[in-house]
Amino acid sequence: MKRKEIMILLSQTFVLCTCVLLCVIPLSCKLTEEGIRITAGDYAAPVIENLEILDGRTLKMDFSERVKVKSVVVSKMIKNISDSMEHSDTVEASPALLSAGGKNGSIETQTELSEDGLTVTYTLAQECEIGENYELFGVAEDVTGNTITFCIPFVGYNSREPEIIMTELQIKFTGKSGKKEVNRGEYVEFLVLKGGNLGGLELASGMDGETKKYCFPPVDVEAGSVFLVHLRTAGEGCIDERENLNEATAEHSADGILDLWSENTEARFNDSADVILLRNSSGDILDAFMYADEKTLEWKKGAVIFAGQAVAAGIYDGEEISEAVLNKSTTPLKSFTRLDAEALQNAVKAGEQYTYPVKNNKSLWKVETVSPGLLSVGTL
Repeated sequence: MKRKEIMILLSQTFVLCTCVLLCVIPLSCKLTEEGIRITAGDYAAPVIENLEILDGRTLKMDFSERVKVKSVVVSKMIKNISDSMEHSDTVEASPALLSAGGKNGSIETQTELSEDGLTVTYTLAQECEIGENYELFGVAEDVTGNTITFCIPFVGYNSREPEIIMTELQIKFTGKSGKKEVNRGEYVEFLVLKGGNLGGLELASGMDGETKKYCFPPVDVEAGSVFLVHLRTAGEGCIDERENLNEATAEHSADGILDLWSENTEARFNDSADVILLRNSSGDILDAFMYADEKTLEWKKGAVIFAGQAVAAGIYDGEEISEAVLNKSTTPLKSFTRLDAEALQNAVKAGEQYTYPVKNNKSLWKVETVSPGLLSVGTL
């Protein structure tokens, strides 16, 4: 009798365990004349492999498997609304969801599926503004009913991308000189080789990482002109200029040229060694600069990847740290200066042709007294 009870208990346990396993593993079952047969199934949602901005009205999205788009909304991102973490206490959705759902204004969008079902092309009814932030919100479903809900930010396509290069870099900061507060911060001087709009361009440091990159505003610049990007706001007079080029009065700002200021208040660039990249919204590398002191024998963190990208773009011939400009005597009043900057500026003004991106190497640079907005004349 006791043996019979044990057998019943074991049978019940087996059935219960089988039911639990069927609930948690990606399998399905079929009832046949022979009994229950377990069969495999597709329970994985499709994956977005790439999003490419083709022009001001067209985006292309690649999926890992055949899909169909169930819904899509394109809307402009609204600062402090679209990226809000606020949750509603009522039946209303959070501000972020309202924006993604098109409640704060949306752009009519049509979708077209490729023959293989792997690529979706989104065509907007109107042009996106250059450099403005947008988000693409939608739901896609594969052939077995698995869905993916996505909300991807993108920047308005820039059909007038300029050609610019770094000509001076200040990597040091000081808040005081003696007892006086001076706030001399990090900046990059740029020379415009071909005019256009800065919207969508990015300035990133391998040591700072992607979260600390600077995104250029949609501002027009002219060929042959010089402008500054200040990477730290500290003290008074740090004004992002648009029309009045004499409005910024902080240390290292320059009269008569465009001064752009990051809202960042923390350190930028590594004091010892780093790789700085200029790129567009498609990820193309447009310019690069590498520096390192004598004690740093190899690239660290993201600088390794950035150095490789600088070589792949044809700007540097080698990614080794020995190819970098020697960081020996930079101070808040000493900066890296490109020695052929004035010659390049004169060539642009004379209408001469050049290859872009422009080649770079350590022999083209020297540490000199800071001269923000003024192309220093050096000896090559």
